[in-house]
Amino acid sequence: MNRELLRAYRGLLSSLSVLLLLGVVVIEVAVRELARIERQGVEHALLTRAADVRSSLETRLNHSIYLSRGLVSYLQSQQGLDDPRRIRLWMASMLEGTSDVRNIGVAPNNRIELIYPLQDNEAALGFDYTSSPAQWAAVERMMASAQPVLDGPLTLVQGGNGLVYRAPVYINRRYWGLVSTVMDADQLLGMLDSEARWQDLRIRLLRVQAEGEARVIWGTPPAPERPAAVLDIELPGIVWQLQVQYRTPQAGSGAPRGVLYGALLVVLLLIGYTRSNAIRQQRDRDAARAENERLKSEFVSTISHELRTPLTSILGTLGLLRGGALGPLPDRGQHLVEVAMRNAEHLLRLINDLLDIDKLVAGQMQLNVQPENLDTLLHAAMQENQGYAEQRQVRWRYLNPHPDARILADPTRFKQVMDNLLSNAVKFSPQGGEVGISVVADEQQDLWCISVTDQGEGIPTAFYDRVFDRFTQADGSSRRRSGGTGLGLAITRGLVEQMGGQIGFVSSDQGTRFFVNMPRFAE
Repeated sequence: MNRELLRAYRGLLSSLSVLLLLGVVVIEVAVRELARIERQGVEHALLTRAADVRSSLETRLNHSIYLSRGLVSYLQSQQGLDDPRRIRLWMASMLEGTSDVRNIGVAPNNRIELIYPLQDNEAALGFDYTSSPAQWAAVERMMASAQPVLDGPLTLVQGGNGLVYRAPVYINRRYWGLVSTVMDADQLLGMLDSEARWQDLRIRLLRVQAEGEARVIWGTPPAPERPAAVLDIELPGIVWQLQVQYRTPQAGSGAPRGVLYGALLVVLLLIGYTRSNAIRQQRDRDAARAENERLKSEFVSTISHELRTPLTSILGTLGLLRGGALGPLPDRGQHLVEVAMRNAEHLLRLINDLLDIDKLVAGQMQLNVQPENLDTLLHAAMQENQGYAEQRQVRWRYLNPHPDARILADPTRFKQVMDNLLSNAVKFSPQGGEVGISVVADEQQDLWCISVTDQGEGIPTAFYDRVFDRFTQADGSSRRRSGGTGLGLAITRGLVEQMGGQIGFVSSDQGTRFFVNMPRFAE
């Protein structure tokens, strides 16, 4: 009896030992998993903060860079410094509201002849870049690559430290000089100190040299024992590296070992099961999000292959029926075929518009810009819309005193632009009205201005800011008088701008005039 009791105790002890060992393994695995998740959470939060710092810095840098690009375009349109007073006024309006830019200089033949503001920057006026080996190296690099270059921080001749963005100016494809935008390095990079204090971070900024080495331009070295987030900042002509880490150690919550060791095995198993189930659910959610992204990315492809292909076949079949391939149709049948053709063509245009707007938004629209005769393109667009104009009893009024004018454009996409403008003008003009198409030369800016004018009721003033937005119409109700998807003008603006042109409009209750400015082609 005692022997059996002893055997039972030994069996119980063995079972308890196995359960204890299993409990220890489960607890240690859980503790390590929790520590890994905490570490990943800290690293992810740090990376997010680093991305926020980079975004803030890029936003301020790009704001100043865009000002310089605008001045380059302005100088090219003005053929240089023919009117310094006008350019100085333009620069004054450009710098209004910005505090990071110390000055903008214009340097024909690499010598600064115009600088704004002049106050506190007098020492830089007349500065010849070839006289400064340190700055001339960056200018030579800019000229060799024909691309803008950001340099610095460096000591300025007018005092202080600056970041200098230099952009080459080419007039008639020949190097004319450069535009130099000097940003206050202490103020601009000083925002890193504010970000560091606000977010409890240690921030260091380095400039990556061509040979792969990095030179510190701001901040203090990170603590080697703590994790750091490292992000590259791609800038014109250079690459900066941003290093970010927490100023103070991020203590983890720690795993309650005492509680876990003292808990019952059933509770431990329940915790393990609950955690395993939570991980599975998270994995399922991640998989669902990935699937949603995949479906969205394939949506446009689905439209192209699953909708446009059969629709093209339907249009071909309807065309055969309309052409009498099966013999003459009764009047009622012919009418139904015409209705089906119109609706199928409308649906095909909608699909093509969706594809175009997707390419424009993604920056994947491929253009073949080349010299084209403007008169030929306009006549082709009018011919394309002639049937619609006759149906609406609208006539063309065409005025082009420059039949030999040539523009730089993709002929197919420019025709699409004019098709959109002409069909809109016809649609909104009253029966018996006329649509005006005119061509005017802008000698000063080297442009051809093409105008399309209707005799409609005009665009409501409240809608002006949204005319070129996607999926917007002046009358968005289901009972609007004129159809459309609200994509035509958005596509039109995107195409015009990608071809190097501009589009705008003026409107009144007597009608609306859309104008397209396209670059001239000179032999």
